[in-house]
Amino acid sequence: MKILDRYILTSFLQTLATVFVILFFIFILQGIWLFIADLAGKDLDLWIIIKFLLLYSPRMIPLVLPLSVLLASIMTFGSFAENYEFAAMKSSGISLKRTMQPLSLFIFILAFISFWFANNIIPKSEFEFIKLRREIVQTKPAMAIAEGQFNQIGNTNIKVEKNLAKTVKNLKTLPFT
Repeated sequence: MKILDRYILTSFLQTLATVFVILFFIFILQGIWLFIADLAGKDLDLWIIIKFLLLYSPRMIPLVLPLSVLLASIMTFGSFAENYEFAAMKSSGISLKRTMQPLSLFIFILAFISFWFANNIIPKSEFEFIKLRREIVQTKPAMAIAEGQFNQIGNTNIKVEKNLAKTVKNLKTLPFT
């Protein structure tokens, strides 16, 4: 690998890693916002919340990766153009096609890794994610009942004015009025 190829690839990978982490953080925060009702006020352990987020995060990678590649390529080549590195490459006889060869190869490999990830890892994590959400509701079923709303339990809809289940451990012992 030539020095120029290494330079282009390392500057692209540094930008890609930075952009990926920032976008991944933004998308995970959006996921927390979506599932805040499942997590907040349930008296869950920190480990369960971390497991919840770890099982949720693989589904974000197919969304974040293309955006990261796009932004990283724009930022990298914009930096090359701003610092007149493209002009130096063109003046030394290196074409744009030759400049993009190492990145094209890297993106091709990244596409296969992304396909494998989406085909193998995401379904397993999605299954575990759904299982964890179901487990949270089953271990604390009273927490699934929202106050002041109609809640569907089986084939029955109920409306609860005040949920006393936070202080009582068993739903059967709650005073129904």
